[in-house]
Amino acid sequence: MNSFSRIPFTSTSASVLLDLVRAIAALLVCLEHWRNLLYVNYGQIAAHRSLFAVPYVVTDAGHQAVVIFFVLSGYLISGSVFRLMQRSEWSWKLYLTHRIVRLWIVLVPALVLGALLDNLGVRLYLAPALYAGQTGTHMMGDIAQSLHLPVFFGNLFFLQTILVPTFGSNGPMWSLANEFWYYVLFPCAVLALRRGTNMGTRILNIVAFMVCAGFVGRGILLLFPLWLLGTLLAVIPAPRSSTAVRTLATVLYVPLLFFLAKTTLVQGTLSDYILGAATFVLIWLLLGARSAARENAGVHLVRVGARFSYTLYLVHVPFLVLLTALMAGEARWQPDARHLIYGLGALLLVIGYAYVVASLTEFRTDKVRGWVEKRVLGKAMHVKEPVPAK
Repeated sequence: MNSFSRIPFTSTSASVLLDLVRAIAALLVCLEHWRNLLYVNYGQIAAHRSLFAVPYVVTDAGHQAVVIFFVLSGYLISGSVFRLMQRSEWSWKLYLTHRIVRLWIVLVPALVLGALLDNLGVRLYLAPALYAGQTGTHMMGDIAQSLHLPVFFGNLFFLQTILVPTFGSNGPMWSLANEFWYYVLFPCAVLALRRGTNMGTRILNIVAFMVCAGFVGRGILLLFPLWLLGTLLAVIPAPRSSTAVRTLATVLYVPLLFFLAKTTLVQGTLSDYILGAATFVLIWLLLGARSAARENAGVHLVRVGARFSYTLYLVHVPFLVLLTALMAGEARWQPDARHLIYGLGALLLVIGYAYVVASLTEFRTDKVRGWVEKRVLGKAMHVKEPVPAK
């Protein structure tokens, strides 16, 4: 083994680049909701419209960012499944303990905080049309209709879009149901197909896969191939790509991402598959950056941004909706200089809020997981946790 291959992945440039992708994807989701809540649609801009063409395109790629998350998640989680099986350490109890702790450590506070913030806005009648979904945004309906305990617990157990709607204003929670059920479906498929699996276990996992697939329905299953593209990344070797090749791939990828966010020529699942395939190629090439990363202020900023990307994704909308009610009310702003300053201030508040929540939740994942393992498994396993996709 050469020295090049001995560098731990977390110390490589590839690790930094994946963190950068995660941080940017979470920010793109936040930016789309920020712009939609606070500012008028592009066609309603009263002056200097052409100046805002690029910013409006950039702030309209939230769904495409979720596609990126799915591919990243497939790579990271399936890789951890393969490693556990190769070391003969696989167990559903261990695996689900890790996955549920990772998801719930932010999801539970996000649901509670969302309930508090949404109820505050609804009950104080701060902006009734906003909370009723009547201000021209495309991101939420009547919030009060989904602020109920059954919906809360449905989202807690990843049943949103299956049996219940997303909770309150927090529309981004739709993807968490996809993520959780992919976490279940993938090991079922691997155990059913894996060489050496005894017949009883094989049949049990085939039945489990079919039951789960039938339960979650077509909408979630249609996006499963995006997650499985990440699995392919986990099993094929990465190329030794040069900086020039990675730069060219990025230069080609970014316009495609924003084109698919805006075009009506290709839409829906086909658009997602095209972006998923392009994301697969991009990440495959980025994984070739296997030299040691230079630690500097820029790398530190990227690491921090990626570290709370999951929290930012899950907590930003209810807080942003409340800020919108307090600052803009029911009438979205024109993007003039004064309102752009107000809006940037609101965006910084949202990011700061997410960071504070993450410091109390996401940043403590290892400690909480160890505590849970001692009670569920009888001991802390010290299994290396994959870097989360969100």
